[in-house]
Amino acid sequence: MIRKEGIPPIARHAAKQGLTRLMMRLPATRATIRAAAASQSHLYELCGAYGEACSVLDRMRKDRSADPAIIAEYEIICAEIEADVLRSLLGDR
Repeated sequence: MIRKEGIPPIARHAAKQGLTRLMMRLPATRATIRAAAASQSHLYELCGAYGEACSVLDRMRKDRSADPAIIAEYEIICAEIEADVLRSLLGDR
């Protein structure tokens, strides 16, 4: 179990949000992702990065003045994190 006491609240929120989003994006792995995120700090950190990247992407998609190239870059980042999570779950780190 990851000790979350030393993790800043904003990072915990991003990780929780990222975990929730990953479970929605990858429904076949929901239980596995949840269990792994609770015990593997690497996966917990990936959840936080995913939560932060998705939040930025959501805000930029709503902003009509946002640069489409930056939006595309964040879409790639999110897809890469999803792939990293799947590799981690499969043990191919």
